[in-house]
Amino acid sequence: MNQLQAFATFSQSGEHVYRTSTYIQWGTSPLSLGSCLLLNPGSATLFRERPAPNHSIMGQITLDPTMQQLVKLVTEIYQTQSLDGRFTIYNLFALQNPRSSEAIPAFEKLVESGVATIEEQLIPTQELQQHPWILLGWGCLTKASWKSLPLLKQAWLQQIAASGIPFFGKKCSNGKDYYHPCPQLYATRDAILRDLVNEHALSVLKRDKATFLQ
Repeated sequence: MNQLQAFATFSQSGEHVYRTSTYIQWGTSPLSLGSCLLLNPGSATLFRERPAPNHSIMGQITLDPTMQQLVKLVTEIYQTQSLDGRFTIYNLFALQNPRSSEAIPAFEKLVESGVATIEEQLIPTQELQQHPWILLGWGCLTKASWKSLPLLKQAWLQQIAASGIPFFGKKCSNGKDYYHPCPQLYATRDAILRDLVNEHALSVLKRDKATFLQ
């Protein structure tokens, strides 16, 4: 396998740190191998530098457990091919916090206070169209008191639909959300990996069938 690295852009505003872009790189090609949409940035950090207040900085980052699981997913999907390209990690919102139970209320407060908006969390359709597919995996955690997060999910889904790229994921029992690709319970990670590889294959078949019928 080609040399594996990960890069991200961080910024800091007040007490909050944001990770605004992230990708895993195989080899040197800028071409997309795929993408995913998770909840918010987790524990991955820059090797050396730190963002100064009101400034952004890009650099190489450590691979956290979620990224390591995504590496396995991409490797399984392209198992017969030599990997040379990048896998982009998007998040519903850019506020960094490894604990989703803390990150979501913090995001809700930022929107409520007007510091953040739903629109600024979205990616342009032109950028999404650069990817062959996108995995949805923002998790199953929900609360009735959360108002902005459901609106944000819907806005992201509309943006993905407008882009026309294939999307897939393992749906939660509520039929609306999607399991995170890296469960906290280590023993279940291989199982969900197999499920996601199968879901990807089904999404490709669906896309090919739609193309054939056009």
